[in-house]
Amino acid sequence: MYDVILPDAGEGTVESEIVAWFFEVGDEIKEDDILLEMQSDKAVVELPSPKSGILKKIHYDVGEMAQVGEPVATIELEGSAGGSTEEKEETAEVLVAEEKEEKTETTQAPTNNAGAESKDKEVSDDWRTLAVPRVRIYARNNDVDLTQVEGTGNHGKVTIDDIDRFIESPEAQKTETAKEEKSESQDKERSNVSMPKSDVKPYQPSESEGAKADRVEKITPMRRAISQAMVNSKMTSPHVTVFDKVEVSALVNHRNEMKVIAGENDIRLTYTAYFAKALVAVLKRFPELNASMNLDKGEIYYHQFYNVGVAANTPQGLVVPVIKDAERLSLFEIANKVDELATKATEGKLTQDEMSNGSMTVTNVGGAATGGVWSTPIINQPEVAIVGMGRIENEFLPDEEGNPVLKPVLKISFAFDHRVVDGVYAQEAINLLKEYLNNPNLLLSEG
Repeated sequence: MYDVILPDAGEGTVESEIVAWFFEVGDEIKEDDILLEMQSDKAVVELPSPKSGILKKIHYDVGEMAQVGEPVATIELEGSAGGSTEEKEETAEVLVAEEKEEKTETTQAPTNNAGAESKDKEVSDDWRTLAVPRVRIYARNNDVDLTQVEGTGNHGKVTIDDIDRFIESPEAQKTETAKEEKSESQDKERSNVSMPKSDVKPYQPSESEGAKADRVEKITPMRRAISQAMVNSKMTSPHVTVFDKVEVSALVNHRNEMKVIAGENDIRLTYTAYFAKALVAVLKRFPELNASMNLDKGEIYYHQFYNVGVAANTPQGLVVPVIKDAERLSLFEIANKVDELATKATEGKLTQDEMSNGSMTVTNVGGAATGGVWSTPIINQPEVAIVGMGRIENEFLPDEEGNPVLKPVLKISFAFDHRVVDGVYAQEAINLLKEYLNNPNLLLSEG
């Protein structure tokens, strides 16, 4: 028998909710078949089967919280005679649904490869870094033992390039990896920035007689992930927030006109689609906003993609799905994508790939705000800027002759990472953003 162990699907995840099983007890399973779907932190991820065989037992039903490091399923291996000895071997790597690149995956998997011997690296009795199913299949087809391959992917994951290098020259591959690890270690020593620890004491319920008891709930994995992300962002980036506003009567009129056409094509056209479109146009003119910093390596990465994050409020908490390659999409296509991702976010079906590799994020709180207030949005790491859109409200503005005229005004909150972006540069980008929102015809011409 073979126990499939639930791996850590995030940074320090201790439990994951089982969303769906794709096989029933008694079904035949092939290696790398998707066994189950689970909700972990902010993403729905798929767990492939690490072995072929017959599914003999399901340890957690749909809706139950499975514990990391514990069995979620038991498989009778092919060719076994239903033996009584249970062995905990290599558990499948968590494969984020529709993941495109090995480098975006972040999980580790448990193993107990007793037969594999390696003098060049130490392997934990319970956990080691492996490759995703696609790479494992490639390794099997080339008769390569993954335990002998040094992984250079994210979190030490083995990639197809690693396997190719190993096939060409196993020793050279190990030497190259050792040099990279040494270089990274030196970079960390030079650039390491210590983070201050909070001295605030955690809240303790009152024990005084007659005090009303608190209602206590366990922190959900998603809320824990949100908390960690917010604290990490504020401690990592020196946030500077600029408050501005723009007159948007032309934008309001344009949307009202286009909303009718969009509705005839079953498209829900919101202001968020305009904001995302405008953000792409701004990023093209101000590439320093489309960047990420790695302080450990002393490097800034200027992205060649335009992926716009759209913050979405859900019953489970805040998530940021990403519209990939937004520069290739029309206004209506962006509107469709916003609606599609918002629906998946509400249903808790976003994949990790749909929430990663963003250029910049837009958060639109206008619909929820009772007044046209500004905000101080927190940057979605590892991005370097975020823009918050407030409520559109009517204000008296002077016309060409100085007479007060009531016009719709949108308030903008633009936060940026001052390590990467200078104040004047950020203000110039805001000015261009205001131009696009003030003149949607210009936006659709240049965006």
